Amino acid sequence: MWSEWWNRFLASDPSMRRLRTATRVTLSVALTIAVLLPVLAWWGQPLPLAMLGAVVAINSSLGVNDPQRRQQQITTLLMPLPVTVALVLAILTTPWPLVHVLVFLVVIFVAVYIRRFGPRFFPLGMVAFMGYFFAMFLQPKPAQLPALFAAAIVGALAAFVLRFLVLSDYPEGVLERGLRTMQAQVHGLLHAVRDVAEQPGSVARRRELTNRSVRLNETSLMLENAVGQLDSLDEAGRYRLRQRILDVELAAENLLTPLLRLVDHPSGGDTVPHAVSALLAVLHADPQDLLVATRCVAEGIEQQGSVAVAMAVRRLGTCLAELSDATGELAEDRAEPEPEPAADSDAEPAEPAETGLQRPEVRMAVQVTCAAALAIVLGQLVSPNRWYWAVITAFVVFISTNSRGELLVRAWQRTAGTVLGVVAGILVAAQISGNLGAEIGMILVCVFLGFYFAGFSYAAMTFFITTLLGALYGMLGTFDASVLETRLWETAVGASAGVLAAVFVLPTRTRSLVRTNTEDFLLALRDFLRGTGTEISERGEVTGLQESMRELDDGLQQVVRSTRPLTFYRLRSRRSQVQRTVTMISGCAYYVRNLAVALSATADMVDEDTRTRLSELLWALADAVESMTGEAQADFTSAMDSAHVTADSLHDIAESLTDGPTSLHRTIRWLDRTTQIIEDLARELGTAAEQRV
Repeated sequence: MWSEWWNRFLASDPSMRRLRTATRVTLSVALTIAVLLPVLAWWGQPLPLAMLGAVVAINSSLGVNDPQRRQQQITTLLMPLPVTVALVLAILTTPWPLVHVLVFLVVIFVAVYIRRFGPRFFPLGMVAFMGYFFAMFLQPKPAQLPALFAAAIVGALAAFVLRFLVLSDYPEGVLERGLRTMQAQVHGLLHAVRDVAEQPGSVARRRELTNRSVRLNETSLMLENAVGQLDSLDEAGRYRLRQRILDVELAAENLLTPLLRLVDHPSGGDTVPHAVSALLAVLHADPQDLLVATRCVAEGIEQQGSVAVAMAVRRLGTCLAELSDATGELAEDRAEPEPEPAADSDAEPAEPAETGLQRPEVRMAVQVTCAAALAIVLGQLVSPNRWYWAVITAFVVFISTNSRGELLVRAWQRTAGTVLGVVAGILVAAQISGNLGAEIGMILVCVFLGFYFAGFSYAAMTFFITTLLGALYGMLGTFDASVLETRLWETAVGASAGVLAAVFVLPTRTRSLVRTNTEDFLLALRDFLRGTGTEISERGEVTGLQESMRELDDGLQQVVRSTRPLTFYRLRSRRSQVQRTVTMISGCAYYVRNLAVALSATADMVDEDTRTRLSELLWALADAVESMTGEAQADFTSAMDSAHVTADSLHDIAESLTDGPTSLHRTIRWLDRTTQIIEDLARELGTAAEQRV
């Protein structure tokens, strides 16, 4: 029982990143407060100034996402500079309210616009906004600027120590924890199959099974990225480890098909629970006993007549054992702290083709500024002294959103979390007000829970942050239930301003974003098929598929993320079409991943004529996929006719082989499934129908 819950916990948090991030943020805040409170008391400065250091610590822990470790360290150390500039501007303009507001809008625009210059400028812009915001909240005097600057430095240094010295995420650690997560997610897949077997007609349980498969794919992508940063392995070792990770992912997914067929078969009901229970027992075994235990389970299942399930079980056990062997060498040769890469990470990012308002950063900067201006006007109607709460809501609902559908969801979640948080904040403040230790403890607990659930539920994060404010106002001696009530109304006003700006100011429709991401996926699929066909034709082998597969899976994740506002918050009639498209795209990626594995083993085992036909089929499929995009250079019907002709000739070659099933047979099977899913996807997107007219 406990092991099952532990596996669910591991599966829900790949590599325990959310847990480690929340711990890091909480300890950074605690360290900042522990240093600043006695320093500020000795300095004769107000203790609430420590809040700014806590804010800088939070932003430094969460927002710094440069691609290389050294760049992350530099960005973290730079964080006090923009917050200090914003503080100076806010304090100097306080005597002139209109100028004060106008400068705030300029800070907001610049904070969003500078993201176009690279990942370093996202956190720097964010912390500049927070500096101006907290100047309104704390209302410091010019004489307090040195203390505020010192608080910002302490916050950045605390985040630096926790992130890079105490709880550092080296690739080896991420990989080790991620492998445990992957095994837990295989457990989760099997539990989900068992749940479907218990209630075959449950749509919700089948959807949960699909969600678990998507999470397994996300973990696989994360692990492949971690493997790419391992300096304890040579290139061949990294390639082998990536291949093992892909093998486990495919083996687990391949296991689903025969198990679900048994679930849907009238005579398969008793076999599935037995198979799942046996597999769960195998996955708990030691790595050395894995193959033996797997073989025993497979033989037992085969005796019951489920040959397909038995074969899938053997493959899963083999892949898990090979993965264990491939990772074993890491224990013998742990890498030293990550050396600096030879590549120049400071190189200027490539300039995008868009200009002016076509740039997403410019568009969002205009939207956020308009939303903030509207929030200021409406927020002053609610409370002339606390309108900045509306502004921060209008600002943050735009963070990490790419379409107005995503923003609508985020605005609703923030408002709902605030409503519940206000109630909880009032109850918390009533219980612990006046007890400084309890107030600080509650603040840290809320920080931890808020940022632990940040990646899972934005509403939950907002709930805990609003609850935190109840304890914070109590510690400042300014708690009043009306304060939290005002925050609720200001949050609603800010969310409404954000929604209005997203809808009427340079809007990005969710369906347009979905179409764009779908086209990007199709282009990645085209490049994979065409590049693989060319490699087989020119070199007679298939190598270096990992990068192409990663781009394909990244494209799949982008499609899935962009469709969430349409699949979770729409009526069933409007939701089904989007879900069908996502299901087909997911199936296409799944078939192509299996095709990549099969082609690697087939290309160097067949003759020149067969390799030529394989290349021609891949090229024809690439042309068919391209015809579904805006870069169409070929006709879909002609490309698919050519693909079917070549596929028939490959079937004839396979049937002429006297040996049993070979790698060529497996490759042809995956090619057939890829061809079918491309035709289905073309019909769903309307491409096939358009070209027949």
